[in-house]
Parts: sequence; structure tokens; C-alpha cells
Amino acid sequence: MKNWQEEFKLINLTKLSHSDIETFEAISRGEYTKLTHEVVINTSKYRDLPPWDKAAARAFAVGMTVDKAVVAGQAAARLWGYQTLGIEKSVLCLLPGRSRCGSMKQWTLGTRYRNSYLSQRDIREQQGIRLTGAFRTFLDIALDDGVVAAVVTIDSARRLNPQLTREKLLQSAEGFPRHRGVKAYRQAIELSIPNSDSAQETRARLILMEAQLPEIEKVQVQGRFDHGHGKYFLVDFLINEWIIVEIDGRSKYDSLELNEVLMAERDREKYFLNQGYAVLRIDPKQLDPGPDGECEFIRILKNTLRQQPPKQLKQAS
Repeated sequence: MKNWQEEFKLINLTKLSHSDIETFEAISRGEYTKLTHEVVINTSKYRDLPPWDKAAARAFAVGMTVDKAVVAGQAAARLWGYQTLGIEKSVLCLLPGRSRCGSMKQWTLGTRYRNSYLSQRDIREQQGIRLTGAFRTFLDIALDDGVVAAVVTIDSARRLNPQLTREKLLQSAEGFPRHRGVKAYRQAIELSIPNSDSAQETRARLILMEAQLPEIEKVQVQGRFDHGHGKYFLVDFLINEWIIVEIDGRSKYDSLELNEVLMAERDREKYFLNQGYAVLRIDPKQLDPGPDGECEFIRILKNTLRQQPPKQLKQAS
């Protein structure tokens, strides 16, 4: 696991000497932001972080602050380096064994607690904090955030860890026979794949599956096209061998990277259009359901499927 304290330069106030006047004065001037009552971060640094890194900073700060609690759910997944469906507003904490959480007045700033049995086998200690292991993390996400959120994180974990097979995951579910959420966890495992490239790609794949469009005969995830001289293009989805779907992930890039990425994407799109493919570039917002329950992505895809496919195409390898 990444050393998040070093990454964000988090300061544990309980470790400071009373003579460290300079830091305490900087805090009083607003140069540091309190993530918990014990942990602060440089305000300008925190302000410039993307939302997912702010969430990671908050999660690790909670881990540095709590005495017995264990960081769990999407916050734990984030610290392990796995992608999540959304940005959690508070950090889920569980207590070891059968311990019960106290009243909300006793909770650390930015946390929420849930009473649930937590075996010692499902607790990991990393970088001075406690968090749930991968399998328990997936289970808690399935329970708290739903099947889709669990699939997103499991897909991400499987991409990072090829040894995390569906069989191994299903075996892990057997270790939670009486836990709430295990049914949703099993469902998420069955829906997961090892080669999803992003959270939004996973989301789009699940939307495609749920839509059950009769015109769709084949969906290839991460379709590969050889471009010569050892180069190749990967596309998010290749549908019916002629419709390419790319989920726009520009939110993952900073402004400097974005220009390079957009130029490369234009070159890719020109290449595919010249080959005769239909190219659909889908923004994550187009995956959100409309008033009728159907998202714009599916409406666009339906219209494209009504068209006649070109007679000759360069096939994906």
C-alpha cells in the first residue's frame, strides 16, 4: 500500500512537541486544514488535490486518528489503490470482534460506524493504520454501496492482481456465510472481469448487460487493433465487430496530460473512422439514467445499431 501520510505530508498533531510554535501558529492562520481533530494537511495542497485524492487523505487521516477502529468499505478500497464508483462523504469504520460502537457524539470527525462482526483475519495493519483486507472490503462495499459499486472495485482489484480469479473470490465469499451483504458480494463476483480499464468502463459494461438489446450479438471488452510496427490500439468496447465505444476518462488527467491525451484520442478516432468503424465517445454523465430510466448512452447505441454496418473492416485481433 502507498505511504499516504508521506504522499500528502499529513501531520499528526499528537506527535508534535509543545515547543513547535511555528506549526501551531500556521494552523491558526489557516495554512493547514484539519482532516480530523488530530491530523492536518497543508491547505493549499489539499485544495489542489482531485476529489479522489482528497478522499484518500481523509481516509488515511481517520486511520491515523482512531484508537481501535478499522477503516473499511470504499475508503479502505481507495487506500489499497482500487478504484471506486463514487467519492464517499464519510469514512466507514468497524470495530474488531463483536465490539459495539458508541454514540455519534463520540465518533471521529468525518467517520461513520456500523456494528458488524469483524474477524481478526480480516484486519490488516499498513503504514501505521488498520484497514480491512481485500475480501472484507469487497463485502462491505456490496452491503453499503450496492452490487455495481462492488463490481467496480473488484474489477479494479482483479486488473491489478491477476491471481485474484473469480474462483478465488467465490471461495472467499464462503468465509462470510452469515454476514449481511454476502449475496450481493457473490453477485458482484459473477459480474466481474479481469480486464476492465476504469470504473466508468465497468459501469458502462453493466448498463449494456442490463439493457439486453436484441441487436447486440457480440461485445468485446478491451478490443485490440494492431497498428503495425509493434503498435496497437485498445478500445473499451467493440460491439458487433463494427461499433467502437470509448468511455471518456478525461477527468483522470491534469491539464498538461489532457492536451496530449486528446491529441492521441483524435488520432485514434481518425484511424478507426478511416477504417469504416462507427466510433461512439461517451461521457460518464451520459451513463446516468434519464427521466424514463434509460441513459443517453443506450439511446445513442440503439440509433447506431439501426444503421447498416460497413461491408469491409479491419478486424480486431
